[in-house]
Amino acid sequence: MIPNVIRFTLIRKKVRGLFLIAILSLLCGVLEIYLSHILGFGQGKFILLLLGLVSFLVVAFCLGSLYQLRKEKFTGMYISDEGVNDISTGNNIGTVLWKDVESIKIMSDLGKPDWKYMVLIVSNPNEYIQREISRSKRRTLDLKLQYYGSPICFSNRALNCTFEQLKDAIFCKYNQYKETHSEKEQ
Repeated sequence: MIPNVIRFTLIRKKVRGLFLIAILSLLCGVLEIYLSHILGFGQGKFILLLLGLVSFLVVAFCLGSLYQLRKEKFTGMYISDEGVNDISTGNNIGTVLWKDVESIKIMSDLGKPDWKYMVLIVSNPNEYIQREISRSKRRTLDLKLQYYGSPICFSNRALNCTFEQLKDAIFCKYNQYKETHSEKEQ
Protein backbone atom coordinates (compact mmCIF):
# COMPACT_ATOMS: atom_id res chain seq x y z
CA MET A 1 0.00 0.00 0.00
CA ILE A 2 1.31 3.44 -0.97
CA PRO A 3 1.36 6.00 1.85
CA ASN A 4 -1.23 8.77 1.55
CA VAL A 5 1.34 11.59 1.69
CA ILE A 6 4.99 11.34 0.77
CA ARG A 7 7.16 13.95 2.50
CA PHE A 8 10.68 15.06 1.71
CA THR A 9 12.51 17.15 4.27
CA LEU A 10 14.85 20.05 3.54
CA ILE A 11 18.57 19.39 3.57
CA ARG A 12 20.34 20.57 6.70
CA LYS A 13 22.45 23.03 4.72
CA LYS A 14 19.33 25.10 3.93
CA VAL A 15 18.17 25.15 7.55
CA ARG A 16 21.66 26.00 8.84
CA GLY A 17 21.94 28.76 6.24
CA LEU A 18 18.73 30.37 7.45
CA PHE A 19 19.92 30.13 11.05
CA LEU A 20 23.32 31.62 10.11
CA ILE A 21 21.65 34.54 8.32
CA ALA A 22 19.59 35.22 11.45
CA ILE A 23 22.69 35.27 13.66
CA LEU A 24 24.72 37.46 11.28
CA SER A 25 21.84 39.88 10.85
CA LEU A 26 21.43 40.09 14.62
CA LEU A 27 25.12 40.85 15.08
CA CYS A 28 25.02 43.47 12.30
CA GLY A 29 21.90 45.05 13.78
CA VAL A 30 23.42 45.31 17.25
CA LEU A 31 26.64 46.78 15.82
CA GLU A 32 24.74 49.30 13.68
CA ILE A 33 22.57 50.43 16.61
CA TYR A 34 25.65 50.70 18.86
CA LEU A 35 27.57 52.75 16.28
CA SER A 36 24.58 55.03 15.71
CA HIS A 37 24.67 56.03 19.40
CA ILE A 38 28.30 57.09 19.08
CA LEU A 39 27.64 59.33 16.07
CA GLY A 40 25.89 62.67 16.21
CA PHE A 41 23.10 63.88 13.93
CA GLY A 42 24.31 64.56 10.40
CA GLN A 43 27.15 62.02 10.70
CA GLY A 44 25.19 59.01 9.48
CA LYS A 45 23.29 58.27 12.69
CA PHE A 46 19.92 58.04 10.93
CA ILE A 47 21.26 55.68 8.24
CA LEU A 48 22.82 53.37 10.83
CA LEU A 49 19.58 53.31 12.81
CA LEU A 50 17.69 52.48 9.63
CA LEU A 51 20.15 49.71 8.74
CA GLY A 52 19.87 48.34 12.28
CA LEU A 53 16.09 48.26 11.96
CA VAL A 54 16.33 46.43 8.61
CA SER A 55 18.75 43.92 10.17
CA PHE A 56 16.30 43.23 13.00
CA LEU A 57 13.50 42.76 10.46
CA VAL A 58 15.66 40.17 8.66
CA VAL A 59 16.22 38.42 12.00
CA ALA A 60 12.47 38.40 12.66
CA PHE A 61 11.79 37.02 9.16
CA CYS A 62 14.41 34.27 9.57
CA LEU A 63 13.16 33.27 13.02
CA GLY A 64 9.58 33.24 11.77
CA SER A 65 10.62 31.04 8.85
CA LEU A 66 12.53 28.71 11.15
CA TYR A 67 9.51 28.48 13.44
CA GLN A 68 7.23 27.61 10.51
CA LEU A 69 9.73 25.06 9.18
CA ARG A 70 10.07 23.46 12.60
CA LYS A 71 6.29 23.32 12.95
CA GLU A 72 6.19 21.52 9.58
CA LYS A 73 9.05 19.23 10.72
CA PHE A 74 11.35 20.83 8.12
CA THR A 75 9.32 19.35 5.26
CA GLY A 76 10.23 20.82 1.88
CA MET A 77 7.75 18.94 -0.31
CA TYR A 78 4.46 17.08 0.10
CA ILE A 79 3.28 14.65 -2.57
CA SER A 80 -0.28 13.49 -1.95
CA ASP A 81 -3.23 11.96 -3.75
CA GLU A 82 -4.37 15.53 -4.45
CA GLY A 83 -1.12 16.87 -5.91
CA VAL A 84 2.33 18.29 -5.12
CA ASN A 85 3.12 21.13 -2.74
CA ASP A 86 6.74 22.33 -3.03
CA ILE A 87 7.87 24.61 -0.23
CA SER A 88 11.60 24.24 -0.91
CA THR A 89 11.71 26.62 -3.89
CA GLY A 90 10.27 29.56 -2.00
CA ASN A 91 7.51 30.06 -4.55
CA ASN A 92 4.05 30.58 -3.09
CA ILE A 93 1.91 28.67 -5.58
CA GLY A 94 0.44 26.13 -3.19
CA THR A 95 -0.56 22.64 -4.22
CA VAL A 96 -0.29 21.73 -7.90
CA LEU A 97 -3.34 19.54 -8.45
CA TRP A 98 -3.01 16.29 -10.39
CA LYS A 99 -6.20 17.15 -12.28
CA ASP A 100 -4.34 20.14 -13.82
CA VAL A 101 -1.29 18.08 -14.84
CA GLU A 102 -1.31 17.06 -18.50
CA SER A 103 2.12 15.42 -18.55
CA ILE A 104 5.42 15.18 -16.70
CA LYS A 105 8.82 15.53 -18.29
CA ILE A 106 12.40 15.54 -17.07
CA MET A 107 14.68 18.34 -18.28
CA SER A 108 18.23 19.47 -17.60
CA ASP A 109 19.18 22.88 -16.25
CA LEU A 110 20.38 25.41 -18.83
CA GLY A 111 23.69 26.20 -17.16
CA LYS A 112 24.32 22.88 -15.41
CA PRO A 113 23.23 19.88 -17.47
CA ASP A 114 23.88 17.52 -14.52
CA TRP A 115 21.02 19.16 -12.62
CA LYS A 116 17.65 17.68 -13.51
CA TYR A 117 14.14 19.06 -13.09
CA MET A 118 10.76 17.41 -12.89
CA VAL A 119 8.52 19.62 -15.04
CA LEU A 120 4.76 19.32 -14.56
CA ILE A 121 3.00 20.51 -17.70
CA VAL A 122 -0.27 21.99 -16.45
CA SER A 123 -3.38 22.97 -18.36
CA ASN A 124 -3.60 26.35 -16.60
CA PRO A 125 -0.04 27.69 -16.11
CA ASN A 126 -1.11 31.32 -15.76
CA GLU A 127 -3.36 30.47 -12.82
CA TYR A 128 -0.36 29.05 -10.96
CA ILE A 129 1.79 32.04 -11.89
CA GLN A 130 -0.86 34.45 -10.56
CA ARG A 131 -0.92 32.64 -7.20
CA GLU A 132 2.57 33.98 -6.51
CA ILE A 133 2.41 37.19 -4.50
CA SER A 134 5.84 38.60 -5.38
CA ARG A 135 6.18 40.26 -8.78
CA SER A 136 9.81 39.15 -9.17
CA LYS A 137 8.90 35.53 -8.42
CA ARG A 138 6.00 35.74 -10.90
CA ARG A 139 8.55 36.90 -13.50
CA THR A 140 10.73 33.89 -12.66
CA LEU A 141 7.72 31.59 -13.12
CA ASP A 142 7.03 33.30 -16.48
CA LEU A 143 10.60 32.58 -17.56
CA LYS A 144 10.25 28.94 -16.51
CA LEU A 145 7.06 28.74 -18.57
CA GLN A 146 8.91 30.07 -21.62
CA TYR A 147 11.93 27.78 -21.28
CA TYR A 148 10.53 24.58 -19.74
CA GLY A 149 6.95 24.85 -21.00
CA SER A 150 5.59 25.10 -17.46
CA PRO A 151 6.12 27.27 -14.38
CA ILE A 152 6.05 24.13 -12.21
CA CYS A 153 9.59 22.74 -11.95
CA PHE A 154 10.99 20.67 -9.07
CA SER A 155 14.46 19.48 -8.27
CA ASN A 156 15.96 17.61 -5.36
CA ARG A 157 18.73 20.15 -4.65
CA ALA A 158 17.07 21.52 -1.48
CA LEU A 159 15.47 18.20 -0.52
CA ASN A 160 16.85 15.33 1.49
CA CYS A 161 16.41 12.75 -1.28
CA THR A 162 17.91 11.65 -4.57
CA PHE A 163 16.47 12.74 -7.89
CA GLU A 164 15.39 9.13 -8.52
CA GLN A 165 13.44 9.04 -5.24
CA LEU A 166 11.72 12.33 -6.12
CA LYS A 167 10.95 11.14 -9.65
CA ASP A 168 9.59 7.79 -8.44
CA ALA A 169 7.36 9.45 -5.83
CA ILE A 170 5.91 11.98 -8.29
CA PHE A 171 5.29 9.41 -11.04
CA CYS A 172 3.84 6.95 -8.52
CA LYS A 173 1.26 9.42 -7.19
CA TYR A 174 0.49 10.83 -10.65
CA ASN A 175 -0.05 7.36 -12.15
CA GLN A 176 -2.13 6.38 -9.13
CA TYR A 177 -4.31 9.47 -9.69
CA LYS A 178 -4.70 8.68 -13.41
CA GLU A 179 -5.68 5.08 -12.68
CA THR A 180 -8.32 5.97 -10.10
CA HIS A 181 -9.84 8.65 -12.32
CA SER A 182 -9.87 6.52 -15.46
CA GLU A 183 -11.73 3.82 -13.48
CA LYS A 184 -14.31 6.38 -12.33
CA GLU A 185 -14.94 7.50 -15.94
CA GLN A 186 -15.64 3.94 -17.09
